[in-house]
Amino acid sequence: MTLSVNAWLQHKIDEYKFSVRDITIDFYMAQAKINRPECTLEQLRKYNDTCLDMAELCQLNGDDRSYLHALGKLHHRLLLELGNAGRERLFRMQAWQLGRHTLTRLCHQLALDGDWEQATRLQSDFVKQASWIM
Repeated sequence: MTLSVNAWLQHKIDEYKFSVRDITIDFYMAQAKINRPECTLEQLRKYNDTCLDMAELCQLNGDDRSYLHALGKLHHRLLLELGNAGRERLFRMQAWQLGRHTLTRLCHQLALDGDWEQATRLQSDFVKQASWIM
């Protein structure tokens, strides 16, 4: 039995919605761990990986808005951790390294969308936040 195009498309949309729901749960679990003062480097990396997985899922399904949202949320959090004096220096250095990678991905997508101003703002903000490392 073959599915009509509409039925196939609805199935794919439902599949995507369920996948986003599942990864959103993973995201909130990882975020709860990173919110703790005793958060480890491994938990920071897990949070980063979960956000990147979410972004990739969105990108693969053509959901560019959600892709940018997931990357932006990750990048913002990494900047917060970068400036968090309550974290160890190694933790903040890891946030810097992960933030550079996220910034690259964000700017690439923004450039594809022609939003050079936003890409420039993000780069300038990152340089300001990370200047203590240089």
